[in-house]
Amino acid sequence: MGFRAYLLYVFMVFVRPIEQFAPEIMAYRPILILWAVTFLASVVEARQRGGGAASRQHFAVLAWLSVVVFVSVLLHSDLSAAMGAFGVISTPAMLFVLTCLNVDTIERFKTLTKLFLGCVVVLCFQGLLAFHQGVNLEMLIIPQLAHENVILPKERPTVPALDDSGAYIWRLRSVGFLNDPNDFAQTIIVVAPWLFMHLPEKASAIWRMILVSPWLALLGYVLTLTHSRGGMLGVAAALLFFFKDRIGKVWAALFGMAGVLAFSLGLVGGDRGLTGKERSASERIDAWNDGIQMLKSDPFLGVGYGNFTEHHERTAHNSFVLCFAELGLLGYFLWIGLIVLAFQALNRIIRCLKSDDAHAQYAVLLRTSFVGFLVCAWFLSRTFVPTLFILMGMTVGLLHSARMRHPQAQVPELHQPLLWRMASAQVVVVTLVLVSMFIRFSR
Repeated sequence: MGFRAYLLYVFMVFVRPIEQFAPEIMAYRPILILWAVTFLASVVEARQRGGGAASRQHFAVLAWLSVVVFVSVLLHSDLSAAMGAFGVISTPAMLFVLTCLNVDTIERFKTLTKLFLGCVVVLCFQGLLAFHQGVNLEMLIIPQLAHENVILPKERPTVPALDDSGAYIWRLRSVGFLNDPNDFAQTIIVVAPWLFMHLPEKASAIWRMILVSPWLALLGYVLTLTHSRGGMLGVAAALLFFFKDRIGKVWAALFGMAGVLAFSLGLVGGDRGLTGKERSASERIDAWNDGIQMLKSDPFLGVGYGNFTEHHERTAHNSFVLCFAELGLLGYFLWIGLIVLAFQALNRIIRCLKSDDAHAQYAVLLRTSFVGFLVCAWFLSRTFVPTLFILMGMTVGLLHSARMRHPQAQVPELHQPLLWRMASAQVVVVTLVLVSMFIRFSR
């Protein structure tokens, strides 16, 4: 029951059917009730199955991160605000916990990826109805002016696909926490590699591409309709990371740097190219610079969770900047620690198991998703978005499943503890340097 309730909860978090079709029911807090039932059932089932997938270090890092969020707000506000902040971050945190409790076998891992993919496909078709038919236009489409001093038509078109005025950029979004086009693009990038998890094992490479191509085309088309600049970079980064072993790490790094440079200079990116001279990009760099100043003002615990906009007129537009500005070096170290643990788990699976092992194959695809997500997160303020915490929980479950299928006597390295502290400290330093370099060279 626990796993089924968990799958239903994930579906409700992403597709939001109640908010869309029966919003009056929300007054009865159905999602909260479902969460409570899911948590209790998951705990009971996990105890029966052996305790879940996560180790103590995962829960310890998550618990200390939650404490830092609470204390950071308490020091700059009051107990009520601190409790409110704790409540906000509890949703993604508990998604991590629920994923670790429920996804402890490769079969359950595959089931979750199918559900996740299905949710995104449903949202894509819903978005296409809005773009091509005008269904739920106000909810699913954001019209932006194509450029300054544009001549607007007398009446705004009711079907974006039929608009030939050139006055608007129609940006597709979705529902819930995906109601920003950039978030929707980021989630599409995350799930796209998982299409390759569900193809017939004995099918030829050509037949596999034939099977997956229509779905890739669907996701790719919807992705272009979001007009997300960060999404474009996320796709490029994910592809380069996936093929780096074939073209070589050096060439992959060079291609990646060239792509970022071209994108930053506005040489690519179409109608929404990113350049330091473009207004929104300039404002973003200003926000990053103010984030550095916030860190300097309180390096240990930051200015407090949710307080970035108290010190700057807009959010950071960078998940990393937002984290160290609001939570200081301590909170940033713990948040990075969870990400490092996730990558170490995937790298451990890939390094220890044969390339034809299902765990290794899924680890490669999940790592590709992670790279795409984090590149997008470099341009979005999504430090505690549910997608990230589900991804981190999935890495825990995949490593646990690999360890159960391959005992310690068979593959001893696979069972060794993940040493995350030094690696996390290094990532903290590197990302701080990168932010400083972006600020310096974008002005």
